[in-house]
Amino acid sequence: MGKALMIGLLVGGLLLAGCTTPGSVGNPRQVWCDHNQPRRSSASVVAAMTRPELDEMNAYNGKGARWCGWTP
Repeated sequence: MGKALMIGLLVGGLLLAGCTTPGSVGNPRQVWCDHNQPRRSSASVVAAMTRPELDEMNAYNGKGARWCGWTP
């Protein structure tokens, strides 16, 4: 029983060691900007999109404009 508990604690400690905390990743907005790009769809694609899809794309690009300085 003692060995099983020890192994469990060791494995749990190793799993936690791989996690990052919000303070260790720097500015979350900058991380988002570093990993995302504006969504630029052609006119034919935009014409085929539903209203919820257009709203989501506009919200995403608006966030990029506010956080990252994206321009139209």
